[in-house]
Amino acid sequence: MKSKTSALMISALAFCLLAAMMAAGASAQTKQPNLSGTWKMNAEKSKFEQGGPSAITLKLEQKDASLTETLILMTDNGERSMDAKYTTNGKETVQDVMGRTAQTSAKWEGDALLIDWKAEGGGFSRKLTVSPDGKTLTMIVKQSGPDGQGSTDTVVLEKQ
Repeated sequence: MKSKTSALMISALAFCLLAAMMAAGASAQTKQPNLSGTWKMNAEKSKFEQGGPSAITLKLEQKDASLTETLILMTDNGERSMDAKYTTNGKETVQDVMGRTAQTSAKWEGDALLIDWKAEGGGFSRKLTVSPDGKTLTMIVKQSGPDGQGSTDTVVLEKQ
């Protein structure tokens, strides 16, 4: 009888330890930030390898795994804008991106959102991270052209 009680206690203790480890693992997972809002570029903090726009406004609306984006660029040639929709589960979609058909996808990597665009003639990827206070969004943009040449830009945006 004593050995059955000991075995039962060891089983109960093992179950409690397993439950505690699972709970700790769940709480250790990174919480994904909500990117919703209007973000404007801070030109002084942003860095472009080959020159960049004079202004960027990024409007994001995030609801569950759905993300809608409006990107407005001010360049020497005037204003350019585009709208895009993503699901943040990594599923690839085809949509018009600034006059070109592109394959796009978005997925979370920890607390950063990765957005990829692939089109004939090149593409680019963006990694979006939000500061702990939720006031600054940093976007690392990697562009590639048909000749294999590319650039990496850092765009710092502030929430409006």
